[in-house]
Amino acid sequence: MPSITFLESGVVIDSPDPIRLLDMDDHIRFACRAGNCGTCTINVVEGQDQLSALTPREQRLFALTKQTDTNLRLACQCKVLGDVILR
Repeated sequence: MPSITFLESGVVIDSPDPIRLLDMDDHIRFACRAGNCGTCTINVVEGQDQLSALTPREQRLFALTKQTDTNLRLACQCKVLGDVILR
């Protein structure tokens, strides 16, 4: 059962199924919702291996912005498969 902990607010969300972060718009700010703008960039504090694989859109945006921090992901492109802590 995947669990998402939002470090800043302390909110914990549990689900019996994988969770699309795109559905977490009460907790994450989105703009384009397509991996083009970076508004939904999240910092994965724990559980990087519990997210779906990095998408080509994430790779492109992070390359364009010269972002090399491997703990950053675009929430609009991620699915949570297990327990994660996000900032």
